[in-house]
Amino acid sequence: MKLSISGVHDFPELTGVQAVISIADPVEGRPAVLNGLSVPILDLVFHDTDGDPLDTLPESWHLERVQAFLAQHQPECLHVHCYAGVSRSTAIATFALVCQSPELNDQQIVHSVLAVRPMAVPNKLILRQIDALTGRKLSRVWRRAARF
Repeated sequence: MKLSISGVHDFPELTGVQAVISIADPVEGRPAVLNGLSVPILDLVFHDTDGDPLDTLPESWHLERVQAFLAQHQPECLHVHCYAGVSRSTAIATFALVCQSPELNDQQIVHSVLAVRPMAVPNKLILRQIDALTGRKLSRVWRRAARF
């Protein structure tokens, strides 16, 4: 699967994209650049947080929605964005690769995300949820990748 990741201020040209996962804070809406796009869009709404109880937390059901969306649409080219394009989007992109390319090992998945978004620092809470759901060790591999 071809993957692209961005923030709201650095959207790439979306020609050829077959599906979009749009992640926003509860007070944000979908970015205007997505209006009129004629591909399936999954809207996810939660804060970029590691567990502050005052925030809207990412939950395991968000991952289940991503999994169902990808299974339904089977995109060969997926774009994932959040506000900054660093934390939530890269964590969800990691999960998208787990779902769509299960033959890849954890290191290959992390490398694939870093190849398209070198400044990636995936949300730790989402990574822990991915590990719990899939039995993978992506949190550990991302920690190692962040050291270099």
